Amino acid sequence: MSGEAVFHFDGKVAVVTGAARGVGRALVAAFVEAGARVVAADRDSVGLAETCASHVESVSSIVSDVSTPDGAQAIVERAVKTFGRLDICVNNAAVAPHAALLDERADVWDRVYAVNCRGTFLMTQAAARAMIAGGRGGRIINFSSGAAQRGAAGGAAYASSRAATETFSRVAAVELAPHGILVNAISPGLIDTQPKPLPPGMAERLAQRIPNLPLARPGQPEEVARVVLFLASDAASYISGAVISVDGASSAGSRFSGVVVDDDIRYDWVTGRQTKSDASARES
Repeated sequence: MSGEAVFHFDGKVAVVTGAARGVGRALVAAFVEAGARVVAADRDSVGLAETCASHVESVSSIVSDVSTPDGAQAIVERAVKTFGRLDICVNNAAVAPHAALLDERADVWDRVYAVNCRGTFLMTQAAARAMIAGGRGGRIINFSSGAAQRGAAGGAAYASSRAATETFSRVAAVELAPHGILVNAISPGLIDTQPKPLPPGMAERLAQRIPNLPLARPGQPEEVARVVLFLASDAASYISGAVISVDGASSAGSRFSGVVVDDDIRYDWVTGRQTKSDASARES
């Protein structure tokens, strides 16, 4: 973390799901660096072990499936039983297979919703109950995606599941506010979490997409982690029910190059601009 964005979570306990790679791995490292103790959860035992290898004293790992009530409950119970409390729950776990609408399979659709929506609901419910029992309030940070804001071929299941997560987060923010629990959602754009080396087709698509991004680069997992830590910190004590885009302005538009030209003479009376014909008329 840079000197301009340092947060302190000494004595706090955070749960991070989807911790085996990418943003989840960056979140575990960021919370540990900021002084928190962390329960790192994922279905991938190998990736989870790699995430936790450097944080043995501060992290408790658990292989669990957030899409099941028992799995979500086990993650929350690990935090309470191991570290005595739960202050922060980051619901980062998600799956994102893509398929053409006419080829989409119902079983795949259901699995996407089971992880992305039901998993977020189950983790939020279990975490909130533990936070209420602890009597200290808490922070729940869910994950959406820039894909929820626009239609893109192949994203019917994933994009709609992320939009559902946004609305769910607003409902949770309203219901949990009396308990001092703040609920927000993060909406990342293109983040550099792709497999390395890139499959040829993916590499070609990214090569076409990246130059059109406003910042002309993908985001880094650590850049997402900093925003999550901000929402989990005391600096965000009056933010709840929000969806925060971390996308380098990609949801706002495409990369701009060139100059702005206004040649619409209808509004010369607003700008005070004189047309050549106006000027000639006055001179004559």
